[in-house]
Amino acid sequence: MQTFRIARCLVALLGAGAVFAAGAQQRTLTVITGGGLQGESNVKAFVEPFEKETGIKVIAVKDQATLSSFKLKVQSGNVDFDLAAMTPPNIGILARDNLLEAIDYKQFDSALMDKLPRESKTPWGVQSFSFAWVLGFSEASFPVGKPAPESWADFWDVKKFPGTRTLEGGTLGSEGPLEEALLADGVPVDKLYPLDIDRAFRSLDKIKPHIRKWWKVGSEQMQLFQSGGANIGMGYDGRFTALTQAGKPMRISWNQAKMSGIYWVIPKGAKNVKEAHKFIEFASRPDRQAAFATLTGYGPSNPAAFDMISKELAATMVSSPENRKRAYMVNFDWYGQVGADGKTNSERIAERWNAWITQ
Repeated sequence: MQTFRIARCLVALLGAGAVFAAGAQQRTLTVITGGGLQGESNVKAFVEPFEKETGIKVIAVKDQATLSSFKLKVQSGNVDFDLAAMTPPNIGILARDNLLEAIDYKQFDSALMDKLPRESKTPWGVQSFSFAWVLGFSEASFPVGKPAPESWADFWDVKKFPGTRTLEGGTLGSEGPLEEALLADGVPVDKLYPLDIDRAFRSLDKIKPHIRKWWKVGSEQMQLFQSGGANIGMGYDGRFTALTQAGKPMRISWNQAKMSGIYWVIPKGAKNVKEAHKFIEFASRPDRQAAFATLTGYGPSNPAAFDMISKELAATMVSSPENRKRAYMVNFDWYGQVGADGKTNSERIAERWNAWITQ
C-alpha cells in the first residue's frame, strides 16, 4: 500500500512537471523582424538560438513594421505583436503619440548593456545593428588607382565624375537625402543640424535631372547596381558589401557616411513585455551581434562583437572603429522635435519630400 501511494505521488509530480513544462513552452513572442536579408538574418542570428536557449516560442513576422500599421494596431487595441525592428524617426513619432512601452533597463544585465554606446540605448528602444547611407560606386567604372568620388560634392559634380546615378527615395523612416544635398552644397558635417531645408531642396533641384532612379528599398538598390542600371550612388553599406560578395565588385567612400541603426521597440499594450526584454538582451550579446553582422554585413551596435569578427569584414562596416571616425550620426533628436503645428521635423520634411519627388 505504501509503495502504491509513493508511486501515485510520483506520477502526480511527474504530471505536474509535464504541465508546468508545457506551460513554459507555450509562452509565445511575436517579433516583426523586418523583411529580406534583415528578416532572414534576424531569424538565424537571434530567433532560432533564442528559442533553443529559453524555450520561448517566437513567431517571426518577416516584414517591415510600417508606421501606419503600428499606429493602427496600438490605437485600436489590436496589438498582435510584442517586438518590432524600427527606424529612429518612426520611433520618435510613436513615442510622441504614447504608443510604445518604455524600455526597463533594470531587467537587463547591466554589465552587458554598459558595453553599448549611449546612442544605442534610448528610453523607447535598444539598437539592434548599425548601418549607413554611403556613397558607393562600381569598381569597373571607377577602378582602384584611378580618380574616384570621395564626397557628396563629387557625386553632385556630374562632369568630373560621369556615371549613371541613383539616390535613396525617402522611405522606411528616411526623409530623403537632405544631409547629402547640404554636404554637396558645402555645409560642414558639424554644422548640418538644424538642417537648412530650403537650401537642401535647392541643392536637390540641381542633381534631380541626373538621377536615373530613386530607389525605395535595399533590394532595389542591389538590383540597380547588379544590372548596371546605376554605377554610382547612395546606398546601404551592407548592400554594397553583399554586391561585392555576389561578384559585382563595389567600392565605398566612408567619408561623410550617414550613420543610423535599427532599434528593437515594444508596442504599448504588448502581451509579453517581460519576454520581449529577454529577447532584446539576448540579441545584444556580442556573440549574437557578431553572427548577425556576419550574415548581413551590417555593423554591430555592441563594440565587443568586433572581437569575434574578422578584420576583413569589420573593414566593411560603418560601426568599426576606423570607419566610424569618418562617419556622422544622424541627429534623431532634431528629427523628433515637435513644432507649433504638432508635427515632428521628420513628418514635416517627409511631406515636403513627397511633394517634391513627384514634381
